[in-house]
Amino acid sequence: MALTPCKSCKHQVDTSAEVCPSCGVRSPGVTFLQKVFGFVLLVVIVVVGLSMCTSSKKAKAAEGPAQQSAAYSITKDEFREGKPRKVEVLLPQRLSDADLAEVAKAIRADTKSKADKTFIGFRVEGQTESTYWANASFDPDYKSSLIGLSAQDYQALKGLDLKAYPKRIGSWFQDGALGHVMVLYKKNDKYLMDSIFASGGKNTERYVGKKQADGGLRLDDPETGFNEHYVVDAKGNLQGWGENGVYMTLPPFKPAH
Repeated sequence: MALTPCKSCKHQVDTSAEVCPSCGVRSPGVTFLQKVFGFVLLVVIVVVGLSMCTSSKKAKAAEGPAQQSAAYSITKDEFREGKPRKVEVLLPQRLSDADLAEVAKAIRADTKSKADKTFIGFRVEGQTESTYWANASFDPDYKSSLIGLSAQDYQALKGLDLKAYPKRIGSWFQDGALGHVMVLYKKNDKYLMDSIFASGGKNTERYVGKKQADGGLRLDDPETGFNEHYVVDAKGNLQGWGENGVYMTLPPFKPAH
């Protein structure tokens, strides 16, 4: 049995005694400083515990988005026993290579079929081209190929500054494999069309313009004899025409600057 002096009368008492048998004081073996120390220690333990809990929640919250794949919707999913699975997917926006791989893996797992081979075609909402933006496959290893503009090049073109064309007639954004911004302007009574690429490169074509009865403008390339031409309609859309009619329609592009 461990003994200690009573904090009041100094009579030797058991350290675990609740009342001093000599003077009757409560908790005779516990001094004021010991109480303060115990209280401080308890507060420290509680604070550390709460801090660890909060840090854990923050860490999980930070990990969550990275572990979840980006949003997507499957528009077509075909599979027959012994045949490759073919999937068509619509994305809300263009993805980085890493995010595309995560989405492709999620789509492959999102099925009850056990296809040895899976082929996935990706399109993007608002895409002017009808072709896939990107392809991915598992055969059995993962492979991907980008057909349209990368997310980085797309943003670069969307943010183009067209202040150098104060008298432009119109501008349009073509987001296909060789995506670029097309700017139509007039110089020395001649119609010129600049194609501006994400790399900073630029290509200039010359056209012969003819006003249409409906208020549109027809643009013919004097060096082309296949009846291919452009038409800027009354609404400002750019139409690409060929022998079989309209093959492309681009709405007006509003530059960021």
